[in-house]
Amino acid sequence: MNPFVITGRYVAPEYFCDREKETAELLSNVENWRNTVLISLRRMGKSGLISHLYHHPQVVAKYETFFIDIYDTCSVEDFVLLLGKEIVSRFQPKGERLVEKFVRTVTSLRLVLGTDILTGLPSFNIEAGEIKDPVKTMEQIFSFLESSERPCVVAVDEFQQIADYPDGKKVIARLRTLVQSCRQTRFIFAGSNRRMMSDLFNSPSEPFFMSCTPIHLEPIDRERYADFVCGHFRAAGKVVNPECVEYVYELFGGHTWFIQYVFNRLYEMTEKGSAVTIEKAHEAVRFILDLFEPSFQELFARMSERQRSLLTAIAKNGGVSSPTGVEFISRYGLRSASAVQGALRPLIKDETVSYVNGHYLISNRFFSYWLAGRY
Repeated sequence: MNPFVITGRYVAPEYFCDREKETAELLSNVENWRNTVLISLRRMGKSGLISHLYHHPQVVAKYETFFIDIYDTCSVEDFVLLLGKEIVSRFQPKGERLVEKFVRTVTSLRLVLGTDILTGLPSFNIEAGEIKDPVKTMEQIFSFLESSERPCVVAVDEFQQIADYPDGKKVIARLRTLVQSCRQTRFIFAGSNRRMMSDLFNSPSEPFFMSCTPIHLEPIDRERYADFVCGHFRAAGKVVNPECVEYVYELFGGHTWFIQYVFNRLYEMTEKGSAVTIEKAHEAVRFILDLFEPSFQELFARMSERQRSLLTAIAKNGGVSSPTGVEFISRYGLRSASAVQGALRPLIKDETVSYVNGHYLISNRFFSYWLAGRY
């Protein structure tokens, strides 16, 4: 198979690059009753790291593990329904007794018996019953987790989404109380919006203040990633020039998913016995940008004129440390500092633009290079 996995699905340890230090820290937190807040940019590998932890022999042997991504949720009702479905799906292979116990404990969720379309075997699913008090439902779910025969680890990805729920402040406060009361359930709260996650876990006015051990996910070490790439190409009888790996790594600032995507294409494009060069890598990037062009055009067209001008300037500049500075505004013909601020604010809120190491960058690196070359 193509070893450069880009679907977000965890395959096996040999297709997972490095993160040894972060995995060890996560495992230590689980083993020593510390909850974790995991923060990184989107597409940097948070969910892959959590899946890698869940496949660790010590975790497999001792814990029940659950993972939910709440990015698309809009309310606490969505949250509890998603968590309930994850628990049922994880416990179903262990027998009907556990599933029935869950339904008895969490009375506002309804068990639905169906048939797995792939295996033809009976399967269970959870639907919302009458969730009159979703916070009470959440309490019942936590009670069930605490009654498990083995300790549980629950990972909630894009945790900052809860802050945008109706009554989000109250939900977070109650969730903090429930987490604090757990005796055998550990939690990993992951998020990609650095500002919101920092506020939630570092601000003295927030319920989760200083309640979790922080792990900030940075780019994979350049040499480790080069070894990973060269090793997989070598195993397939292909050759990749180390300078090519360096070129791609630098092009995307070590941003995991974008680098993986390029090497996924290069692996496909390279015949056995052939070599990958910088020229071939450049060709692969150009091919990828052409594939995404219709989507980028549609995205760009939906933005305001000021947002389009600002994004194009950021892309051409390769990022900017002071977008309201006179030099930047003058160079790219932007209207004024106040106009830039007005355009930038919603772009940061919806994560089109990220603030990384003192620079504002377009989060989608492919989109950034497409803009720089197109306008």
